[in-house]
Amino acid sequence: MSSVPRFFVARNAVDSTQVILSPEDAHHARSVLRLRAGEAIEVCLSDGLVHYCTLTEVEAGRVAAEINQSGASTAEPRLRITVVQALPKNDDKVEQVLQHGTEIGAAGFFLFLSARSVARPDEARLKKRMERWRGIVKAAAQQSGRASLPEVAWGGSTSGLPVLTGDNAFVLHEKASVPLRHALENLSASAPDLKLLVGPEGGFTEEEAADAASRGAVVVSLGPRVLRTETAALTALAQILFVRD
Repeated sequence: MSSVPRFFVARNAVDSTQVILSPEDAHHARSVLRLRAGEAIEVCLSDGLVHYCTLTEVEAGRVAAEINQSGASTAEPRLRITVVQALPKNDDKVEQVLQHGTEIGAAGFFLFLSARSVARPDEARLKKRMERWRGIVKAAAQQSGRASLPEVAWGGSTSGLPVLTGDNAFVLHEKASVPLRHALENLSASAPDLKLLVGPEGGFTEEEAADAASRGAVVVSLGPRVLRTETAALTALAQILFVRD
């Protein structure tokens, strides 16, 4: 973890020489981190570029910084992995996947309801949860030195995973005969992205796994031990990036 605070900002917050933090980030810089003029910060636009800055103004209504230099980040994995996570029973498990998945290097998260998903959130509650989940990802990206901010998307209820599978997709299933390490050996070295599909408690049904395989996905196993849904997602993500980062 870098000791220099990092902020993700909108493109219109940055010009050739200066950055203006949003009111939310300005409050965090001034009142939470208690930063002062002259201190260093890092700013990212979620495009892989890092701006190294010095704070010039830290006031109640405005926090600004001067850009000293910019450079490409080395923190982003070459293989972009989207974790396609069937919604678990409770928010704690979702938050573990989002927080630690961001720290490990996930490029994005797609949450949806599969056949065995127990949680069925209503739209009003879901909107608040999505705001919280995106905040968790942003905080984890800042803490871990990411230069790109992973997206968090909601897919609703999906029958047969039709839009989630295809080439360069791995589906975790406890009855799969193909170990993850073997699937990785057959993944093209030039593949720019990968979808990692993870079931809820109870996993994907055999029908869901078969349907995914018929659409081009590879159904893979993490070994003889059955992992919790949040553990499976993070274990697979770490193993893949260990090999392909």
